[in-house]
Amino acid sequence: MKVYLLDDHALFSKSLEIAFRPMDISIISFTEPEIFLGKLKNNQPDLVLLDIHIGKLSGFDISKKILKNFPNQKVVFLSGFDLIEYKNEAIKSGAWGLLNKNVTIEELYDDLKKIHHGNNLLPKCQSTLYVLSEREKEILKCAAEGLRQQEIAERLYISRRTVNNHLVSINNKLGVNSTVCAIIQAIELGIIRVKGY
Repeated sequence: MKVYLLDDHALFSKSLEIAFRPMDISIISFTEPEIFLGKLKNNQPDLVLLDIHIGKLSGFDISKKILKNFPNQKVVFLSGFDLIEYKNEAIKSGAWGLLNKNVTIEELYDDLKKIHHGNNLLPKCQSTLYVLSEREKEILKCAAEGLRQQEIAERLYISRRTVNNHLVSINNKLGVNSTVCAIIQAIELGIIRVKGY
């Protein structure tokens, strides 16, 4: 089985390549998305492994590009974090799995073989408990930057009442009672990213 791996952590990528050499899985690693996508045009592997965050790029966006051009390509995400939002995004993107980087080589090998043989390791539907709309995520990111409701309203060209309504909805979905708690919860769940975290 041939696997292409795109991960901007060169040490991790090379380590995985070496670890799988004695096995019947050949991993070819890439750290640059452009080179990776160029290679993919000429030669599709059995599986594509993608990191969630590749520099400033999102692995989910790269997955959409791949599946737009190669609808039958099996895409699998690798992450060091087991977050609800990542699972939801992976399901939306049409991926076959979201595997944890913290598992053993043997466990990773078993999961890759299962996917190769047609077993999708992701649930069929998203968890609705933590699903925020794009606008709600946008407002929460602004709040995480320290903006007040009126400032958020001005930045997003909406009314302050609309901002407040969204914040109430966010709190309900995350099961918290304040914007600060919502921000903390959203960061922990991977729903939003804040500089420095």
